[in-house]
Amino acid sequence: MIASIEHQGKLVHECSLPGERRSDWVTPAHPNGAQISRRRFMLLISTLGFRGVDDNLSILYQIRDRGYDGPVVKEGMLAQSINDWDPFGDGGKYVRQFGHPVMFGVPRGALLNGRTPPHANIFAVKWRVVARTLVREGGYLLWKNEPEELRRRTQGVEWLQFRINDAEDDIEIVQSARRLRQKGFETGAAYCEREVGWMNQAFVQPVPLNRDCTEWADVNHFEGGRIAPLRYRFNPATRLYEWVQTGQVIGGELFEASLAPWHGDWIIAARREKGVGAAWGRTNDLFGLPPRMVYPTDVGTQRAPLTAYVCADGVLRLFTGDPTISKDPRHHGRNPLYCWEIDPDRGFAASNRRKILDTFEAGIPITPEHHPIVDMAKLLPHAGGRTQLLVHRVRSVGMRVAQADMGGPPRQLTADDFDATAIYWAKINYTEEFPGLWTFA
Repeated sequence: MIASIEHQGKLVHECSLPGERRSDWVTPAHPNGAQISRRRFMLLISTLGFRGVDDNLSILYQIRDRGYDGPVVKEGMLAQSINDWDPFGDGGKYVRQFGHPVMFGVPRGALLNGRTPPHANIFAVKWRVVARTLVREGGYLLWKNEPEELRRRTQGVEWLQFRINDAEDDIEIVQSARRLRQKGFETGAAYCEREVGWMNQAFVQPVPLNRDCTEWADVNHFEGGRIAPLRYRFNPATRLYEWVQTGQVIGGELFEASLAPWHGDWIIAARREKGVGAAWGRTNDLFGLPPRMVYPTDVGTQRAPLTAYVCADGVLRLFTGDPTISKDPRHHGRNPLYCWEIDPDRGFAASNRRKILDTFEAGIPITPEHHPIVDMAKLLPHAGGRTQLLVHRVRSVGMRVAQADMGGPPRQLTADDFDATAIYWAKINYTEEFPGLWTFA
């Protein structure tokens, strides 16, 4: 039911907050978002530096008017990266890094069963946190030689909760940023009911578990290449969401999972640590026995993030790259970015591939030697009509400084590389109109 996919160029070129501007050698990169009232939409932005691989920095938000692509009403900070984090209290100094935010909640004024529910206008935002080693003499982040123990002791997920104010021109924090821990595991070494080690945040936003949207779920991944669903429930006494259940562990060698509802069932998609293609599972009880995972190879995604969504037209689609398609030596697993229709009733067979963006065809001036990357595709919740928005990042692998632990010749960041790195967007145009996720009075 897609008529066309139109590349629109940059959606966010620069953030305005101190420490997050292009003059600070920082660009907007990893996006997400949701509708927060009838006329207000929120974009979440993870910023990016150029001191090494995955120099993820801070989490910002933009409130926009009348659409995800509308004028910015307010830009603000949710979690700002620092370079002198002492997570162990022993005088050690690390980069406190945040990344890939997601959010969920019922918009202000939205109707469920003909009325606005008491949990409307309460939103939760989650993001990844981890410590990274900054080699201050060289000004670069360690990568290959960074100790695994550092990740094991600091990798986790944080969240905060907010409401949009009455003027709808800013947010009010109702629960400050803190580590995400399951209810009943607020203290101690164990932070949930499973023995899973560290936790990392999914790329795809949580989806409602029940009709009144008091429960939501997503699938996070854990140490050892394992994934598991998480249940969040609104507590009317505290007027906050709580993480209340962790499902059975699935894996290993799986990470960066997506969750999508499908005809009364639940679809889980995950990236594989080894092998070609995505891993897929289907279950009618997300918190029962783990589903049997299957591994079709008709999409040759490798070493590339993937996201899966049920789109506004009711079709399950996979967004990722596939290095086996193009014979152009400039292309690789993260350029171009494609989407496929996925059929769970036929072994998750993929069909109707569409190209979202090829940087060379679009004239984005990152040289082939710097491997332009198109990834982190996020389908924003549909607001109604024929068009749904897809946001993603474009970046270069060029760095400001050479990384001593990387090996090989350094790829020096160029002016074109830097200017091209940003959040981009595309319009998915359907053949007919579809209702939005939310209705309003």
